[in-house]
Amino acid sequence: MCVALVCPRCKGALVNHDGSLTCSACSAAYPIQDDLPVLLSGALSDQHEHQQRYFDAEFQSYERYAPENWRLSFIERIFGAIEVLNDGEPYLDVGVGGSGATVIEAARRGVASVGCDLSVEGVLAARRFARQEGVDAHACFVVCVAEALPFPEHTFRSASAVALLEHLDDDRQTVAELARVLRPGGLLWLTVPHAYRYMPLPLWPLYWWHDRRIGHKRHYDERRLVEICAEVGLQHVRTSYSAHPVKVLQFLGTKLFPGMRGQRSPAWWRLERLDRRGEDRRIGALQLSAVFRRENPHDHRGRFDAAA
Repeated sequence: MCVALVCPRCKGALVNHDGSLTCSACSAAYPIQDDLPVLLSGALSDQHEHQQRYFDAEFQSYERYAPENWRLSFIERIFGAIEVLNDGEPYLDVGVGGSGATVIEAARRGVASVGCDLSVEGVLAARRFARQEGVDAHACFVVCVAEALPFPEHTFRSASAVALLEHLDDDRQTVAELARVLRPGGLLWLTVPHAYRYMPLPLWPLYWWHDRRIGHKRHYDERRLVEICAEVGLQHVRTSYSAHPVKVLQFLGTKLFPGMRGQRSPAWWRLERLDRRGEDRRIGALQLSAVFRRENPHDHRGRFDAAA
């Protein structure tokens, strides 16, 4: 592994024993499937099972590594905002999905990168792509739930979670886990669906259908996200907004004109630049992204202990 693993239940050390990982502290045992650690602590909730079935089915269809333009655009923004490439220190993406693109592209640049996801099919696909791209020496993957990350405290210099919190029963516990594994001064990128009241009214019915189909539990405004993160010592750095109405034109263009799907499509990237120009404009945006900095836990011990 690129980084050490711990028991997701008690954070004890894991020992490889007869093809499985056993916790030296609580004796919990976790299987290794096709050389992939499957670190799921306890029974999955109904929401976890629903999400696992949904995304397993989706990721089974991933046959080759071909990140879409929207993924490449997010990677560019994430890497710049949280300084993934600045010092080569470990980077984590929670909810990495079946493409593994964030981890693969960071690993391609020599950064020790870890991706985790609840979907076994997704993580297997991402690891396969990392091997095909020749970056598996720097890219590692693990199956786990976001609410119980199997990494020691202060492991990562940077971390991201794109389209994750809205899927979870307990988003606050996940934010606490992300804060725990970040080093003091480390940076975190979060992307969530924006509050309905800021979204274009004609899109409400479509997004409501999308929420139910994919398993979204909630939307966020900036204040709600900042408050959740502040509880565990994550200091708000900045917020940006994306997916303004121009993205509707972009989406329709990719459906009507196959040439716009290519990674070098001038028309697609022109519309993307237009959307980015409105990154400070919350009205009309479907997505909210925010950057947070991990404070020194010794300065806020009482608050962290209460959150834990």
